[in-house]
Parts: sequence; structure tokens; C-alpha cells
Amino acid sequence: FPINEGIIIRSGIAKHSEGPYTGSDLDSQVNSTGDPGLQNIVNSTGQSGNITDVAFLQFDFVPLSSNFSFDFLFASNEYGQWQCASFDTFAFFLTDLTTNTTTNLAVIPTTTTPVSVLNIRDQAYNGNCTSANAGLFSTYNVNNPSASTVNMRGFTTVMNASSSVTPNNSYRIRLVIGDYQDYRYDS
Repeated sequence: FPINEGIIIRSGIAKHSEGPYTGSDLDSQVNSTGDPGLQNIVNSTGQSGNITDVAFLQFDFVPLSSNFSFDFLFASNEYGQWQCASFDTFAFFLTDLTTNTTTNLAVIPTTTTPVSVLNIRDQAYNGNCTSANAGLFSTYNVNNPSASTVNMRGFTTVMNASSSVTPNNSYRIRLVIGDYQDYRYDS
């Protein structure tokens, strides 16, 4: 697995993500809660389904430097069979508590396009839809479960979330993920 340590935030039971890929425990429901920020992302892309089964980690911090960044990857059980229709999505909402300005840092590099199954996929795993940013898709575990490191159908390459920040200002980061339309096939 390309990240040695960190946290897993899953739209379901995080423990089900432990590898290797088994084809079981692909979905679970922990709650039926939505998230206004994720819903706005989905709505702004023309999707009409509801976000549900939300999980998040949120905390306030005061940076000492002018840069803020961390590495991440997006994994989903929607890859393959449901990658043409799923908008399971997540966001890293960074809010400057001085100006109340919020920015989503979970975007495709050099764009403002949110990271999601629809926005990063490889048609090699479902010929019913064309690839989208396929160079950012890394691994499809269904075809080689014995070599898998995580119990998720597929995941992206490692990306970086970053932003300039003002030292000694207060910020809030909200790392949030949710299922689109239903609780099925966690991300």
C-alpha cells in the first residue's frame, strides 16, 4: 500500500477496509446523515442524488508556517461495476476562521474538479463509460486479490492536498466522505 501510516475515513465501517481484497464487506451503513458541503459538490456537478452515511474527522489548528499539505488517496468499492454512475465523494474543507472562507482541497491536481469515482476511473474495468483522469487511477484489486493490500475494489494514486495559509490564523479542516444515493459500496 503506498501510504505507510495515516487514517481511514470510510462511508461505513472502517475496519472492513483491512486487506487483502476478499469481495465481502463491500458496503455497510453506520448512519443516514448527510453533509451540506458534500451535497453542494454533488449538486454543482449536475447530480441530483443525496449524500448519506457520512463520516468525518474535523479539528481546528493554528499553522506556524505559510503552507499546509498532506498526502491522500481515494479508494472505493464503486470502482468497476458502478464507476459509470456513482458519485460517492469526499472533501477536505479548509476554512480560514478569520475570513470564513472555505476551500475544498480534495481536487484533481491543477483543477477545481472534486475527486470522486466519476472523475477518476479507468474504462478497462467497465467498458460502459470512458476513462476520466485514468492516469490518477492506481489499482483494481478485483482482478488480483492475492496481491491486494486493502479490502476495497480500487483506489487512486497518491495525491497531495495543499494550501497557502496565514501563520498564526485559526483554521478548521473537515475531512468528510459520504455515499451517493444509498449506503451501498462504501468509499
